[in-house]
Amino acid sequence: MDFVRIPVDADAMSIATVVSCVSPEWAQRDPHRAMQVHIECEVGVCVTKSVAHQMLREQGKLVPDSGRVR
Repeated sequence: MDFVRIPVDADAMSIATVVSCVSPEWAQRDPHRAMQVHIECEVGVCVTKSVAHQMLREQGKLVPDSGRVR
């Protein structure tokens, strides 16, 4: 499992930037964790969650509910 890589000397602002809604690089490496961290976010609004959602769909690990209307 690949965790979010945060430098040992990182301050709170640096950490917030790494896991923010506009920093999807780690969502490509660990989409499941990104979905957990961004559980309150919406796909299509949060870039990180949108990337993670797409990665999981491409990997066949997420199958959208066919009865759900967005």
